[in-house]
Amino acid sequence: MKLKKITSVLCVAALAISMLAGCAGGSGSSSSAAPAAADAVTEAVTKAAEAAADAGTTATEAGAELTGEPIKIGTIYAMSGGSAAIGTNILRGIDFAVAEINAAGGVNGRPLEVVRGDHAGDAATGRSEAERLITQEKVDVMMGCHMSVVTEVVAQVCQQYGVPMITAISTLDRLSNEEHKDMDYFFRLCPLNSVYVENMLMYLKDSAEQTGEEIKTVAIFTDRAAIGQELIRCVELFKDQYGIELVATVDYTSNATDLSAQVLALKQADPDAILCDSYIGDATLFIQTLKEQNYSPKMIVAKANGFTDPSFITNLGAISNGVASVVEFNPDLVNGVEINEEFKVQYGVDMNGHSAESYTVVWLFKTAIEAAGSTDGEAVKNALAELDIQGEFPGGRKIILPYDRIKFENYDLAGETHYRDNTSASVAIAQIQDGEWKTVWPFSFTETKIAYPAPLQ
Repeated sequence: MKLKKITSVLCVAALAISMLAGCAGGSGSSSSAAPAAADAVTEAVTKAAEAAADAGTTATEAGAELTGEPIKIGTIYAMSGGSAAIGTNILRGIDFAVAEINAAGGVNGRPLEVVRGDHAGDAATGRSEAERLITQEKVDVMMGCHMSVVTEVVAQVCQQYGVPMITAISTLDRLSNEEHKDMDYFFRLCPLNSVYVENMLMYLKDSAEQTGEEIKTVAIFTDRAAIGQELIRCVELFKDQYGIELVATVDYTSNATDLSAQVLALKQADPDAILCDSYIGDATLFIQTLKEQNYSPKMIVAKANGFTDPSFITNLGAISNGVASVVEFNPDLVNGVEINEEFKVQYGVDMNGHSAESYTVVWLFKTAIEAAGSTDGEAVKNALAELDIQGEFPGGRKIILPYDRIKFENYDLAGETHYRDNTSASVAIAQIQDGEWKTVWPFSFTETKIAYPAPLQ
């Protein structure tokens, strides 16, 4: 109990310190912010010392194992612009992992420090931020960038300077294809876009185990923009492998004002399941139009995006019940419940896929640096290439994602070779039940059963 209390308060102090380091190193940070940040750190350390004293020790004694120069993790995410909220959420996962690792003794006794870069949604800015973090801030490793086009250019910079990089989130297939074969300092934790869609089809096949009805036909409902074309491409790649017939492809233009014709076309096709990908406004209108036309598909499975936006359930209420979607993380995943509860105490919100994946990457770097015995770029790169995490990290947390192994490998996917991807990466499927997302697949990661037919009301 004493150790748990000390660790908890030190996490607060370490988190504040890592945030101060990030503010000092981030682009566009102003000197006027430094006094306020310093005050926050002082307050956090004071509280840590007081709480540790109550537990019968001192904060200095509890953190005495941390010695030597900090190990610097560079992060390049959107901290301004239209994607700033996504970047903030990702950085929470990173900060949380850094705080708990530092509180438990750091990495080979050295503290982790986060140094932030802001790409503001722009690839050219991402490139310059990568240059700054590597040449001026002297970061040891790099994380980024959630937008695949930014990740691609940052990975090129990291390759140039021999800095190991892991993307927690960027899913564009081509990042690890033959074109990038020689970028051996770049690794990907998350699934590829095509894996997302293949997992959707796997779920359809596996669902018969619970529903008693096989899914044999599907229709696609999607935006005509790039997200929709990617869904169509991937369904075409895998449908024959899973014995599924595509009976209709129904698309529309973004920001639609009327989807009546599209819903009528789906109703006439009468598929066993509908696969969708839409932004929030169109996703909301789609479900409303289903209700208006009194059409209740037995199964709806979305490729996230607008369907998992926090406002989706709020906008629709009870008529959203039954919609399913891929998720990278959900609070009820059996291997992530404990860490999510701790995270929610810290931030007041649940982890989601982005924060859970970024959290995991920090643990991957810790494990690789310890295995390498140094922060030398080539040594860490080689250690990452040899990692095989099964179930939990050495001396640390369980893998909290919807799979239980992390190993970076070269492999073939749908006739194309990919390099240094996490070949066990997959997504879960969650379904809205009683107004909340509940994990329903993989079956081994949840106790919740599929609601079938989808009870759209």
